[in-house]
Amino acid sequence: MNTIRLSVHSLLGLFLGCFFAMHLLAADGLVSVPALTDPVMDTANMLQPATRAELNQQLLEFSRQHGSQIIVLTVPAIAPETPFDYATRVMDSWKPGRKGIDDGVLLLLVRDEHKTFLAPGRGLEGAIPDVYAKRILDDVLRPQLQANNADGGVREAVNQLEKLINGEKLPVQQSAHQESDDSGSTIFGILLLIFIAGSFLKNIFGNTLGSAIVGFLVLSFGWYSGWSLFAAIIGAILAFIIALIFAGNIFIGGSGGGRGGFGGGSGGGGFSGGGGGYGGGGASGSW
Repeated sequence: MNTIRLSVHSLLGLFLGCFFAMHLLAADGLVSVPALTDPVMDTANMLQPATRAELNQQLLEFSRQHGSQIIVLTVPAIAPETPFDYATRVMDSWKPGRKGIDDGVLLLLVRDEHKTFLAPGRGLEGAIPDVYAKRILDDVLRPQLQANNADGGVREAVNQLEKLINGEKLPVQQSAHQESDDSGSTIFGILLLIFIAGSFLKNIFGNTLGSAIVGFLVLSFGWYSGWSLFAAIIGAILAFIIALIFAGNIFIGGSGGGRGGFGGGSGGGGFSGGGGGYGGGGASGSW
């Protein structure tokens, strides 16, 4: 069997090109979903800086205490999409709330179109049924927006959401130690996949192509596990490099006994979703 050989640069270009192309095609002609960095994403500048800072601190503290994530997003416009369609894309991209518990909420305000949408995750549909979501938009948020008081409206809507979530019995927020253990288990599992799959695939397809397939497997795992596109691509590139250098030396004689590995932990320090899911519930409003 002839060994197929591709250059490292070509494979890296293939990874990046394919997945960025998929991302761009999916959003062709639509307003892009911004990168999530804070609980309050005021891209339409509807809130005062002091209000943004206050709400960010409040929502971060609420998430630390209860586990649930409430996210506020303001955008200038979303045409040709409906608020539901855009909110669905945002929820699918950001994945607020804890994975498997799905306790995230999105409050969307579309400035120029005077539209709103409230999207609770699947795990909060009991605490925030559609009728309650509609009341928050119409009875709490709309009067304040009509009075040009977006700060007061968003603040009160957030307070109402926190009260509703507090009335729903949810799993206790994991401690930092538990979350660290979970992260460590994930990293160990990925490393195990790289070394075992890398050894097997490199023996069949050759060093470069086998390592590339390992990278694709890690990318797929990351994407379907709720990682961001950027994190999934970086993980794939690291997996490709590790498999290329180390994997074959563990299970196939090979030369030398180099021991590799990469440091765990997540980079950044920015706010992100926890892998929560969205079931399509919620309510829309206007002002």
